[in-house]
Amino acid sequence: MGGTSGGWRAAASLAAVAAFLLGAPAAGAAGDPTDDATRYWTTERMAGAVPEPAPPHTEHVSDPPVDASVEPTEVARLTAVARPYTDPDKRVHGKVFYTKNGRNSWCSAAVATAPNKSLVWTAAHCVAGAGNVTFVPAYNSAGKGDAPYGRWSARRVATSGNDHAVVVVNRLNGRFLQDVVGASGIRFNGPVDGRTTIWGYPGQRGWTGRDLTYCHQPVRVNGGSATTSCATQPGSSGGGYVTGASSPTGLGQLWANHTAGDGVSYARGSVFGATAKRLYDANARS
Repeated sequence: MGGTSGGWRAAASLAAVAAFLLGAPAAGAAGDPTDDATRYWTTERMAGAVPEPAPPHTEHVSDPPVDASVEPTEVARLTAVARPYTDPDKRVHGKVFYTKNGRNSWCSAAVATAPNKSLVWTAAHCVAGAGNVTFVPAYNSAGKGDAPYGRWSARRVATSGNDHAVVVVNRLNGRFLQDVVGASGIRFNGPVDGRTTIWGYPGQRGWTGRDLTYCHQPVRVNGGSATTSCATQPGSSGGGYVTGASSPTGLGQLWANHTAGDGVSYARGSVFGATAKRLYDANARS
């Protein structure tokens, strides 16, 4: 869970000048399954990582509005997905692990379809300034099976305003991430259907970060923000908002990333508008 404050947005905008077009090379990224970041994230360290704390929230206003949908109604609890996470719509979601401010942390993330077959979408307040950035699709905290599709170290991390971030990962054992787990589609500046599914790994209020969860609810879009009545928790930041699917079992399209919420009654995502499109275009091919 997280949000964007005025200070965060100003800092992100300045940092994005250097990192926006091509991103910043990730520390320890060597393209080998035994690189420093991959070695760092042992089963024990992943289990002991903590969810990213939420920065203060303000509305996203820099992108023009997309078509609004229905008003959220009753609050929906999160639903844990049954293990193993082998279905195509489940295994594209995972945890992005990283080190920052002297601690091991995680956020949620999702694989987005891209020509380079290596693009992971998450939240900027998670990975900006982080080291040892590594994506673990379908993380399930089950001992030796905690990384069933491997640990994918970052080759490049790029952030933009509105709390968007992409992680371009190295190949693992000669294969591209998208060829191994698949990818959700991606939608920019388009209207969404009446409901959306939020995916993520919550880490508070009874959740430990060990479970992939989803919430399927009506959504309201206002400017650059999408609001649903889902009780998301810290750790859910960066998780994908998926639309265009008739049910939570459809792949659909990513159209926002989770960025804020109160942990009780609402969740707020940052919509993929013009800012997100520029970030994607600059990092989806190389």
